Amino acid sequence: MRAFVTGLTGFVGPHLARMLVKKGCGVSGLGFTVEKPDPGLTMPDNVEVIHADIRDAAELRRILQEYRPDHIYHLAAISNVAYSLQHPRQTYDVNVGGTLNLFEVLREIELRPRIVHVSTAHVYRSILLEGGLHESAPLHLLTPYAASKSMCEALAMQYSDGFGLQIMNVRPFNHVGPGQQTGFVCSDFARQIAAIKLGKAEPVLHVGNLKPVRDFTDVRDVVEAYWTIATRGVAGETYNVSSGSPVSIQQILSMLCDAAGVQIQIRVDPDRFRAVETLSLYGDSARVHALGWKPRIPLEQTLRDTLDCWMTALAGPTG
Repeated sequence: MRAFVTGLTGFVGPHLARMLVKKGCGVSGLGFTVEKPDPGLTMPDNVEVIHADIRDAAELRRILQEYRPDHIYHLAAISNVAYSLQHPRQTYDVNVGGTLNLFEVLREIELRPRIVHVSTAHVYRSILLEGGLHESAPLHLLTPYAASKSMCEALAMQYSDGFGLQIMNVRPFNHVGPGQQTGFVCSDFARQIAAIKLGKAEPVLHVGNLKPVRDFTDVRDVVEAYWTIATRGVAGETYNVSSGSPVSIQQILSMLCDAAGVQIQIRVDPDRFRAVETLSLYGDSARVHALGWKPRIPLEQTLRDTLDCWMTALAGPTG
């Protein structure tokens, strides 16, 4: 089986590629060269990384005509919420324009692979539902990132229902793990704590809003969910991927400090507060559970692994 991954060199891509290789797939994909903090996240040798832009329809057509994958995992996107607020035009261009390119090229060359389109749980309205938000929960598009992903979901449904592409929309909630860049709360905290533990920074942790509640799943579990949806999901359906266990940002911070075993002064930095903040976001993943997937890695282990990743990165001569 041939798998093709857009956004192959992002945070999730190497984890996904490693898992797909273990499943016996040939793996190729699009990506930019991104320096990773964890040497263990290097791409497997037998995975082909093609340095191309998802917005380049002609190049994408050439690549897909040549490779002709059985599965496509569409990860390529601007996914940083804060960045999307600062750069909305670029966010829509990459996320919506790139997704339209992919689907339109597949339609034009009459290729019908199974497609996992990765959207986001940020499309949901922040409401408290017993058991978490399910796929029919109301949407609330507060940011260019959320709005662009909702547009991409609409494209996916149109190309699935109207043109016969086999597309499943996936709404992952927060995912975390070794190799995540800064700009995401768990990795930001872990990097600062690692620097303090190594004596490279004063024992003061600069934080933003600690009250929001989120749903964190290990990235290594998330990619297993993507495989489950690719192989067992129903085209045209939408699937949440989440742990279903809400945890506050304050709890995340406490768990990381405990894992590091260091005494740290917490300093709230108003510059780290988001202009737009969703206070509660956690999900109901019963639909993907019915396909046979459930998360297995405890959050404590995920955070320890993320911290260890930054300890290794910062301990080096260039840290």
